[in-house]
Amino acid sequence: GIVVVRYKIASLAATAKATGGAISFYGGKTIHTFTNSGTFVTSSNWNNPDSVEYLIIAGGGGGGGITDGGGGGAGGVVPGTTTLSHPTSYAVTVGAGGLGGTMAYNVAPLYGRGVQGTSSVFGPGPISATGGGQGGSGAGSYKAGGAGGSGGGGGEATAGGAGTNYPGPTQQGYPG
Repeated sequence: GIVVVRYKIASLAATAKATGGAISFYGGKTIHTFTNSGTFVTSSNWNNPDSVEYLIIAGGGGGGGITDGGGGGAGGVVPGTTTLSHPTSYAVTVGAGGLGGTMAYNVAPLYGRGVQGTSSVFGPGPISATGGGQGGSGAGSYKAGGAGGSGGGGGEATAGGAGTNYPGPTQQGYPG
């Protein structure tokens, strides 16, 4: 997964008004990119309240194991804007991808399915993107794909998993 936060700066000579993540500047905006979990901290020169844009992407699901396993679903994607205050710390969690299914298709509870991806989280509220669904299994266990940001693909003769809030105005992904 990944979490990206950006906000407008007054001029090209301006400095970041917050700390956390890898900081870059583009198009008159400061961009904080988190590829690992951390903390986004607004400073005392933050305009209160100040709006930021964010893009939150969760970790993808692991694919199903054995013959005819389904692919893991993509992590949920949540774009938007929110207002932040100063000086305040906001936890950032970057979700990891799920492990692929094992060869032990008859061992509970996964039965050869992959593992769901981990959610990514940011900001007030907090705002969360759901991890991708695990891929289903085939070759004897026939477990369906799991629900997630985007659902995992179904294994042999099974259905794919549901996508988060699909269909709907806040959908994060699609069914597997």
